[in-house]
Amino acid sequence: MEKQTFEHNFKKKSFSYKDILYKGKRVAALALVVAFGVGVALTSGSGSDIPVHDGDVLVDSLAVTEETVKPAEGNFQELRAALELERNKLIATLDSTINNSKNEAEKNNASKEKKRIMDNMENELAVESMIKSKNLPDSYVVITESSVCVTVDKQELDTNTVAKICDIVMRETGKSADKIVVQSKY
Repeated sequence: MEKQTFEHNFKKKSFSYKDILYKGKRVAALALVVAFGVGVALTSGSGSDIPVHDGDVLVDSLAVTEETVKPAEGNFQELRAALELERNKLIATLDSTINNSKNEAEKNNASKEKKRIMDNMENELAVESMIKSKNLPDSYVVITESSVCVTVDKQELDTNTVAKICDIVMRETGKSADKIVVQSKY
């Protein structure tokens, strides 16, 4: 009797294309329903519209505004310290982007921006040191992407002093004379 049951069960489990076809249609229909449900859930989510990211770093190029470039009340060391603090915050943000981003384009842009900021900081110190070494008045230099602003601690600026400062800035930064602003602190 066991043989008969075994043979009977074996024959019952024969291969049928109809079973596969019907199961396949059920699986496909279920997959479509699930995909549709997931799509609806994602599009009607929490309402936070996150734009597609193109890889650009989403920070200010230098976090330098016109107020930062124009000297406020206080001496040049206070101004330098305030600018350095702002740039250090920006560099920390860029470091975070470089270390945590999964997007290679964003990492590359953050690295380039950080290098540009660091280069500008080094050039500013070099220009200020060079101006001081030429026995010219103390100065505060801010280099941006488009210009160089030199604020001089002197009441009256004569043409000779401005020409010397412009020459130093052009040699150190590679910027043309029309991109350089030399102004008095007063």
